[in-house]
Amino acid sequence: MRPASAVLVFAVVAAAFAASCGGGKDEAAARVASAQCLSDAGGLYQKKLAPVLASDQPQTCNECHLSGVDLNLFVRADMCETRACLVDLGLVDLNDPDESKVLAWIARAHPDSALITQGVIDQEYDAFKEFVEQISRCGGEACPGVTCPATSDVQACGSPDQAPDGTIVVPPGTACDSTTVESTFRDTVYVWRNRCFPCHFASEPGSAPGAPPWLDDRNGCNAGALETFHNMVALGLVDANDPTQSLILRKPLDIAQGGVEHGGGSKFDGMSDPTYQSFLSFLEYWIGCGAPTP
Repeated sequence: MRPASAVLVFAVVAAAFAASCGGGKDEAAARVASAQCLSDAGGLYQKKLAPVLASDQPQTCNECHLSGVDLNLFVRADMCETRACLVDLGLVDLNDPDESKVLAWIARAHPDSALITQGVIDQEYDAFKEFVEQISRCGGEACPGVTCPATSDVQACGSPDQAPDGTIVVPPGTACDSTTVESTFRDTVYVWRNRCFPCHFASEPGSAPGAPPWLDDRNGCNAGALETFHNMVALGLVDANDPTQSLILRKPLDIAQGGVEHGGGSKFDGMSDPTYQSFLSFLEYWIGCGAPTP
């Protein structure tokens, strides 16, 4: 997860100040009002959410992955962007915060592991609930002109609601021409990309020093999937002789289950995890086609 920083509150105020240097007076005034309101949200983030989202803390997204979406996708470095991402993607109900989708996601997690206890779930839920309520108090016109940087790609390649929640199996007899292979990669592997956000995203430089940015989401869905496919092969993340030994499968897998050390920790809930099985299905299909270079 992205490290929390006290710069969050300053970023909101700085953005409002910058807006006052240009554009209409009404918009500048609205940005100032937004900054004042959202600065409280920034303080609340530091106090309640930063500890919950710390990288060394167990999180409900590690238990159910929120249908493949990392909560940090919506928690940006600027409170105006954070609010925009939550609102633009329909995760926050400004009129009825308790009905916000992000809260429903957290609530559906189950305390069925040693790490994800009911206490962890309750802590996340309460922290996000208070944060959402504060954002809602800032009104529907807060941060005029600010949009979510992630919205265009997420919507173009499948919104969080459309993210897969079950294994995607490549149908037997699928053709092996380059167009089919590449589109199949997009629909079975690239579709799960948000499990690796932000550490391996080319659009998030510096989020995890040393982590190869093999996932590309900067030029639309098809182009991003193709570039990602190329990077995966070029970096040696796949084993054409034994797909189960591929790093793309073993890195996110717990070491106790045959995985290898991964700076981002375990991302698969064992070999039965839908993402693991979807990746494996594609690799077996790709190898059966002769492992063509994308």
